[in-house]
Amino acid sequence: MAARDWVIKKAASKIMGPDERLVASCMANLPGTLKREGYYAALQNVVGIRFVDVAGEGGLPPKMNIAVTDRRVLLFEQSMVGFAKDLVAEIPIGQIAGARVTETGRAQVTVKVHNFVITFANGADLELESADKGGVNNLVGAINGRVRH
Repeated sequence: MAARDWVIKKAASKIMGPDERLVASCMANLPGTLKREGYYAALQNVVGIRFVDVAGEGGLPPKMNIAVTDRRVLLFEQSMVGFAKDLVAEIPIGQIAGARVTETGRAQVTVKVHNFVITFANGADLELESADKGGVNNLVGAINGRVRH
């Protein structure tokens, strides 16, 4: 487990099965120009995704921690200090077609933001961004190493 995984370890351990293991994680944000409701609408029809505590809000939180286990992808709301809080969604690896780092990125103040996409089996994309390039690369690699092509 990478050092960056410590912010998600406690929250993930509460919901992982006894033989399930954390493979990769990173902090991620919804891109600033897109509406949360659009993502929720696109993803609610993906078979196997279970949304937790977002139905009332109608969307994903803007700041999240994402974890890849050997079985699924877990999305947690991020606390003000960066720790993983409540589980927002869990996605079986079988419902993911792949992930990729996109060419688009931008400098935000002095921090480089790295964009990436998780593509679901039904073709829906979840576009995200993170300032953690290593975390993004580990997360994308962990997802792609577990999906069936």
